[in-house]
Amino acid sequence: MSNSTRRGNSRGGSRTSATASRAARRPVQSPPPRPARLDLPTSLKQDPRWILLPLRAYLGFTFVYAGLSKVADRSFLDASSPTSMHATLLAVKGQSPIGGLLGPVADHSFAFGVLMALGELAVGTGMLLGLFGRVAAAGGTLISLSLFLTVSWGASPWYTGADIVYAFAFAPLLLGGAGPLSADEWLRNARRRDTGADPVMADRTRRVLLGGITGIGALVALGLASLFRGASPRGATANAHAGGSSGAPPDRTPTPTPTGSAPQSSGAAKGTKILAASAVPVGGAAAARDPKTGDDIYVLQLRPGAYTAVDRACPHQGCPVSFVSASAGFQCPCHSSTFDASGAVTQGPAISGLTKIPVTRSGNDILRA
Repeated sequence: MSNSTRRGNSRGGSRTSATASRAARRPVQSPPPRPARLDLPTSLKQDPRWILLPLRAYLGFTFVYAGLSKVADRSFLDASSPTSMHATLLAVKGQSPIGGLLGPVADHSFAFGVLMALGELAVGTGMLLGLFGRVAAAGGTLISLSLFLTVSWGASPWYTGADIVYAFAFAPLLLGGAGPLSADEWLRNARRRDTGADPVMADRTRRVLLGGITGIGALVALGLASLFRGASPRGATANAHAGGSSGAPPDRTPTPTPTGSAPQSSGAAKGTKILAASAVPVGGAAAARDPKTGDDIYVLQLRPGAYTAVDRACPHQGCPVSFVSASAGFQCPCHSSTFDASGAVTQGPAISGLTKIPVTRSGNDILRA
């Protein structure tokens, strides 16, 4: 190789080394960081039903609490109470789309009340344990729909009623089952593991668990029967009917004797007749219908000759209220709101009073002004 070639290669190699050295001294730019990705836990990837666990726990706790509340509430099965199941059925019968079916239920409200309490306890227990998940979800859906068609039907707007929400909340559990952390899942895994001597062990375990739940339900039923054995459902029902169509107990406020003739409006009074003035007891109320709107109302005569009227719809969710007495006022049989005799709210969940209806008296008629 000639000297000129060696000098050329030497200069070329020097330039390459210098370029490489400058490139090595440059700071290396790292690629821009990728945005953080929200990834699902491995358990959710393997079984998406884990996401239903909080819903199952909430529904289970709510229905167990509802069932126990009915067991502990003596007035629930006492047909003479304005907050009993009997009073509630009579109050909502006129507005419910299944009102024609509520007559026999109201006549046997004691038995149906016990069945309702046990049903809620069974649904709640099934949800909490994850035992017979689809059956429990079907029972919860049925209970929620029955409440929506009765006590929540008067809610306005309709979507403010809670029972329709519960009915749809059970839908994922009805379709997908109880899911992980459930007795159903444990029994299913036990059946898969049991391939030897006893292939029906899981089924036997399931029957034992079902027997335990049934036994608990029977004990609760016996407790309810002993708790209310002093009350006569048939006699109480008769008393409730005697109190008026609202299912409220008869007003026991002493009727004051008028000392003079009741004041009357002038003969020129105009309006549509609601009912006869003689039908409204002094110190009490009479159920009627507003001829202008068709709504159920109460006409009251708290003092001789002083007539007032209020709409029966509770402003909370539209459930018809029951008149208790002049001193106790009104009470909502569905959600226990109370109102004084003038219709003003005294206890929630209602936040406003009953709607007042203008009335006048003309002769022996009460007119809608």
